[in-house]
Amino acid sequence: MSFQAFLSDPKSYLKVHRMQLAGEGSGLWTLGGTAMTRAVPVANAAQGMSIQFTHVSNVEMVTTANAGPKNGAAMALGRMGLMDKRSAQYSPRPGGAFANLRILPWSAANVTFMVLDGAADFAITGPLQGCTLAVVRRPNGIYFFHANVSGAGGVDNANRATKRAMIQDAGLLAGIPPHANYAYCEYGPAHQYHGEGFVWGRMRGAGIWKFYVHEVKEAQGMLDIKPTQDGKWADL
Repeated sequence: MSFQAFLSDPKSYLKVHRMQLAGEGSGLWTLGGTAMTRAVPVANAAQGMSIQFTHVSNVEMVTTANAGPKNGAAMALGRMGLMDKRSAQYSPRPGGAFANLRILPWSAANVTFMVLDGAADFAITGPLQGCTLAVVRRPNGIYFFHANVSGAGGVDNANRATKRAMIQDAGLLAGIPPHANYAYCEYGPAHQYHGEGFVWGRMRGAGIWKFYVHEVKEAQGMLDIKPTQDGKWADL
């Protein structure tokens, strides 16, 4: 499947395929290099560090060739290790094919963020398991945040409040006031997702960005199938 096909219908692709994004310590992390450059981490008043990323190279996507049929039986066989589902791996490549793609890495016990400037039209971050995401519009673009409290669950109000505070404190580095109109994607019952997941955003017409969460719920039934659910959580 081409990246263009993925962009045309990302939700259907994510429902049946397993995506892999590199996180902390991966090749996406450099300091002053030519990939996804991160600034020097700054102490966050709420918890951990604030780490800003800058997109300075294009990105390539590599997919595996072994994709099973799109049905429940294939997903169950994949869950049992008897059939592989297609995976997509992203890596920075100077001169790569997708200059419009932005990947926001995560960091344990910290908050990462980047600005989605005028050259970007698709952004993704993950995997998620209790993290809080946020976006906010500023004059120079959309700011995209991913806050993580390592080993602390993410299901109670105090935990979510800590991650929101982390995001707001990181935003101060970019001149964003705490009272700015942040849109949050949070973990827990009656919130935007309650399982593992990924978040992506697409720029639509007139510069409007729409952000979605793809949730992979806990395994259910005799076949141990993990149901999925998609939902939009921000439109700005």
